[in-house]
Amino acid sequence: MHFEAFVNDAFQVVRWSAMVGFAQFLAARYPKPLFSLLYWCLASLLFGYIASRFLLRPEIRIFPTGASRWQRFVQSAFNFLLCIVLFLGLLSAIAAVTNGIAEHRFAQ
Repeated sequence: MHFEAFVNDAFQVVRWSAMVGFAQFLAARYPKPLFSLLYWCLASLLFGYIASRFLLRPEIRIFPTGASRWQRFVQSAFNFLLCIVLFLGLLSAIAAVTNGIAEHRFAQ
């Protein structure tokens, strides 16, 4: 059951990343405010999905389930930091792929 949940979450992240990458490609190809707005809206939805995965259902636990208040706060802060790092890593990877596609398309 854990493998199925992992595959489902990975698919969702890849799907959202593809949509964000396409929006970024459109924003780079056609520099209009609407495409930039679309890119940032989809990127924020991707962050929201990642945050819901790691904040609402934390898979990486530092402390046991019956933790005190400050331990829960530290756990939440760690999970939020993890969300930010994963999101920035994803945006960096999306930008690299999008720039590669754009350079390939513009070179032809």
